[in-house]
Amino acid sequence: MRAQQRPHGENDTPQEAPEVVAERRKRGFSFGIGGAFLLVIVGVVVFGYYQEFYKPPRVWAGSVNNVEFSMGDLVQRIRVLQGVNRYQGGQVNLGTAPFEYLQNLINAEILRQQAPLLGISFTDDEIDQQLRRQFVPTADPGQKTDPGQLEREFKHNYLTYLTATGLSDGEFRIIVEEQLSLRALAGLLSREIEDPQQQVEIQWIQLPLDGDILPNDVAQRLENEEFTRIAQELSSPSQYAGPDGYVGWVPQGAFPDLDDAIFGNGEKGIHSLAAGTFSEPIFTSEGFVIVKVLSGAEERELEDDMFLKLTLEAVESWQRDALQSGTSQGFVRMNFNSRFYAWVTDQVIITAPRVDRPAPGPDQILPGLGR
Repeated sequence: MRAQQRPHGENDTPQEAPEVVAERRKRGFSFGIGGAFLLVIVGVVVFGYYQEFYKPPRVWAGSVNNVEFSMGDLVQRIRVLQGVNRYQGGQVNLGTAPFEYLQNLINAEILRQQAPLLGISFTDDEIDQQLRRQFVPTADPGQKTDPGQLEREFKHNYLTYLTATGLSDGEFRIIVEEQLSLRALAGLLSREIEDPQQQVEIQWIQLPLDGDILPNDVAQRLENEEFTRIAQELSSPSQYAGPDGYVGWVPQGAFPDLDDAIFGNGEKGIHSLAAGTFSEPIFTSEGFVIVKVLSGAEERELEDDMFLKLTLEAVESWQRDALQSGTSQGFVRMNFNSRFYAWVTDQVIITAPRVDRPAPGPDQILPGLGR
């Protein structure tokens, strides 16, 4: 007899034990959980990279009309300052530099956009002339010069400077043009300064904001000690005062924080100091100042340093007014918070250049403001 055939069907595949099936499902579930967890980790890493490295440089830091500056632009500009200062043996103050340089970028762009209305413009040839004034060696009187040699030395000096400060020719030329524009603005504003004008002769004691000497302690000492002697002992060095704190004849507006004490303020009911008297400690951005009036108001011609100081104050006032106007009208905006501040500072620290020998900075390209 032939063997009876079994029908095809489910009985062809051997049945698995229930515990094997359960174990396989358990392993599959574990792999799924592990894969999901791995995806989460990868996502966190990618998101962290995006937040810390990709996103910040592209986030806008400020804008003037349709011109925007990113956080990356801000870092690049601070690196310029960093490179120049290191090349000159100085340091960038990272406690204030990020926000100050954002304001500088905004101020420079405001001036660039308003320059045509002010009649301010510069050609490439004019910028070239400024570069040559900076980097062409100066020959001694009577010394013969070889134009070819001077050209080679100019190129060498300029290239050395760009390499050491980390700048490109295009970046440096932008800085030069910004400074030339600022100088031209100063020239325009200086025409409005009256000369002669009323001035008061003063002396001061200037104390740093972060110093160990308390202003009120100095004020108490002045009750029994000579003003000049204490100034010689304690006053911080200043380009506007001698070692004994003598400043000289000062016009109103040269030191705005001191104006109320020196010239009085009728709207606030403040009387000017009489000759021979001194003020209480006055808080200023430069430090605490105790000012003594030596001679009352007289109409006098301005000294060069006071004319320059009035010009610089006029430029800063123009920038403040332009920034405030642009902000209130909505065409000037700034976006800066503590997280971006920290990111910018970290980037600047990471890329700090290391240079050893001094060289002239871009501010030295321009001759001093004068009359």
